[in-house]
Amino acid sequence: MYPSLLPYSPERDVYRLLQVEPNANREEIQAACRRLARTFHPDRNQSTRAHEEMQIVNAVRHLLSDPSARAAYDGARRRFLYDGYRPEPTYRRARVVPPAASFQSFGPPLTGLSWRARAMRLARAVAAGMRGVLAEFGPPRCPACRELIEVGDRYCATCGDWLGRTEKLPGA
Repeated sequence: MYPSLLPYSPERDVYRLLQVEPNANREEIQAACRRLARTFHPDRNQSTRAHEEMQIVNAVRHLLSDPSARAAYDGARRRFLYDGYRPEPTYRRARVVPPAASFQSFGPPLTGLSWRARAMRLARAVAAGMRGVLAEFGPPRCPACRELIEVGDRYCATCGDWLGRTEKLPGA
């Protein structure tokens, strides 16, 4: 019995596992399955999980070789990725709460916080904003070691990292 690959989740994306495009033809999929089978076959791989990995490879091969099963998988994948569909868990019903206002908060509410906690939160937000402004408009720095660099340099003098083209340096 093959493990189930539905409902779709990004952690179990078969195209990512096989390292092929979703519109790959049958020959490309068979070659990728053979490559993984050679890697995970229990006769060649002495890992304790080799048997489970080989079962997953067989399930992927079985899923993608059957046109109707592949169409069902692609439909579930498309709904998840493009339509925002998320399968509802079977153990709990989702409760739909209408939005209270058009403003959407990105953190915990401030109503239960003390004045000191609010001030600290504001100070962290201001500091993050200042770091962003300095990174954008400050002197150019090496992306690897953050040391100051000259505008015409191609390599960092401190760490030797490649800085790229001289016309478009960060912060220049």
